[in-house]
Amino acid sequence: MEKQDQNLARVLGLWDVVGIVIGGVIGSGIFLVPAGIAAGVKAPLLILAVWVVGGMLSFFGAVSFAELGAAMPEAGGSYVYLREAFGPLLSFLFGWTLFLVIDSGAIATLTVAFTSKYLTHFIALTPPAQKAVCVLFILFLTAVNYLGARAGANLQNVLTIIKFTALIGICAVISFSPRATRPISSSRRPPA
Repeated sequence: MEKQDQNLARVLGLWDVVGIVIGGVIGSGIFLVPAGIAAGVKAPLLILAVWVVGGMLSFFGAVSFAELGAAMPEAGGSYVYLREAFGPLLSFLFGWTLFLVIDSGAIATLTVAFTSKYLTHFIALTPPAQKAVCVLFILFLTAVNYLGARAGANLQNVLTIIKFTALIGICAVISFSPRATRPISSSRRPPA
């Protein structure tokens, strides 16, 4: 029996991979999490420090994954790295946990956050309608991924452009708003 070719089709280009990485690093949580961090930390420099430290940790993780990917260029990512380090049982359990809990939970959280925090600004939705929209979003993402890596990459590229543009817009509005350019007033009174 001949050995079958087990390489995956290379359908993603450089810009697709860049879009996937940027979309993953920015994440949709960027539009949900900062308010909670700002409320908990309350000092602008500490908020910035939290983001810098988080960015550094993310960078270290990305560099570690890049090194692992260069050392073991196989399809499977984390599954392959865990299999090589800890054996097939742990990697098998991780794969099913990723499928059943981690990724599913992340998708559900983002769809609920989108429909309850953002979509309601444009459309009045009852709670059952919000749930229906969540289900439709998940079915849409499932259909796109079923169509293949090319369709998924195209959607990821569009969503990354939208997220990146939204972040630039938010930064521009904050930077050029009159409140942002006004000096911080001191609690001390000027000398008479």
